[in-house]
Amino acid sequence: MSGRTLYALLVAVFVVSLVGAAVPGSWREASGSGRWGGLLNRETGEWCDVDLGCLNITDEWYSAMRPINVLPDERSKINTRFYLHTRADRAMDHDVLVVAHDSATIAASTFDPTKPLKFIIHGFIDTGNTYWLPLMADIFLNYGDYNVFRVDWGGGSLPMYSQAAANTRVVGLEIGYLVNWLASSYGVDVADVHLLGHSLGSHVSGYAGEQIPGMGRISGLDPAGPYFTSLPPVVRLDPTDAVLVDNIHTDADYIVMLGYGTGQPMGHLDFYPNSGHDQPGCDPVSIAIDAITPEDVGDIRDIAVCSHCRAIFLFQDSLVGDSCRFLSHECFDYESFITGNCGTCGSDNKKCAYMGIRADEYVAKERTHVMMYLDTTDAEPFCLNHYEVALLTGHPEDAEDWVVGNLAATFYSDSGEVLSSIMISDQHRRIDHGTINKFQFTDRMDLGYIMRADFTWEYDDQFLKPGTYCLGLVCNRDLYVQTIEISPINYYPESERLVRTQLFCQQSGATLQIADGKTESVAPYGVCSPLS
Repeated sequence: MSGRTLYALLVAVFVVSLVGAAVPGSWREASGSGRWGGLLNRETGEWCDVDLGCLNITDEWYSAMRPINVLPDERSKINTRFYLHTRADRAMDHDVLVVAHDSATIAASTFDPTKPLKFIIHGFIDTGNTYWLPLMADIFLNYGDYNVFRVDWGGGSLPMYSQAAANTRVVGLEIGYLVNWLASSYGVDVADVHLLGHSLGSHVSGYAGEQIPGMGRISGLDPAGPYFTSLPPVVRLDPTDAVLVDNIHTDADYIVMLGYGTGQPMGHLDFYPNSGHDQPGCDPVSIAIDAITPEDVGDIRDIAVCSHCRAIFLFQDSLVGDSCRFLSHECFDYESFITGNCGTCGSDNKKCAYMGIRADEYVAKERTHVMMYLDTTDAEPFCLNHYEVALLTGHPEDAEDWVVGNLAATFYSDSGEVLSSIMISDQHRRIDHGTINKFQFTDRMDLGYIMRADFTWEYDDQFLKPGTYCLGLVCNRDLYVQTIEISPINYYPESERLVRTQLFCQQSGATLQIADGKTESVAPYGVCSPLS
């Protein structure tokens, strides 16, 4: 079976499970014309458990995106389990089961109520033994001294998607039941409780947060979109579920476009690496699935749902050393970000936050639905350095009002490093003379202090746009530059970025003419004109 065929088959199975699940209970016609009309499954029953309480389904659980609602499976079938990992017992080769209201399981473990709690929660089809959960637990313990709980609800995540989505509510109750008991019996501070959920596990975290007033944090790793996008907050993860809710969106396309996540902001901070859609290296057409063994990625499902799983590994990267801080910038949209319009954190630093473990350092947690952007690469470590380039162009009499083409550069660092032939602009970029034009580029290299920069300009006529033709003696194809500002926008706080921002020009400070097809050098001379 080809990689493309396997991918399509997996997606088809998922879509069928969404819209064609065999649904227990009665179907009836919606009363009157109804908001949605047609037939909707209106289960009027109630799910109850003597320990966890009751759940029911009301009208707010229905929408065009969630036409099917069923009650959760029995608690015993979902079979939620909590496995503990600590520095005293990392439990990589055995399970340490902790059971709510069973003090013997606490006594037999290395649980320490004075240390923060981390819960790692899987999503659809995964189980608590899927390879990334124990790996994440171990990396957490390398990062800090925690009680790390691996949550296994594999008995409820494997049915059809509509049933698994219903089962998440019970898993949320189970987590709340355990945490509240640990708080009342062992003095655990709920402000030190952090839930980390992938896909459906993000919404599990939300349901748990509803049960734990004052709970510290939820991190949603590509929160599931199908059955949750555009639904009321009671149905999905939302900012009221914890003191801080931060989400990483990596697969925001609709399910019909092969996306499993959501683009809807659901937290205080919502991060959208690479726009939040298809992630680098995750193009299903270019991945030869049948040539890759599970050992290559840990699990073949990481290929089929590569973008959806990328959020896991981005968060994991933030826990490893200090190399990947993933500083992100608030922006209206991704297009505005990559064109260099959102490179400042602001004087109050409210426009920047770290994606991943350090998101809790954000200075304005009272804000909600703050959309943050950054770019990452296609392999670990995923982080990139972001640079904003601002061109203050000149407009001498013989210059055109604008030119269109490609601008590239080579940078020479004071450390001896050279970053060669970096594309500063995208192709066919229009640059206006006599104004400020902004760009952004990324690279793994931290340039530090730049000693010199060589800029190459190539005018680019566009065949389908006759207005860009610039021929012979009747048109000037050259680019005129007064000052070039280069700012490493990965530095935080804002004062650190400003200290490292440099102005470049030619030695005389006069307007620099870069002829079509030529390269000119600039340096950080003290005579460079400021941009404003």
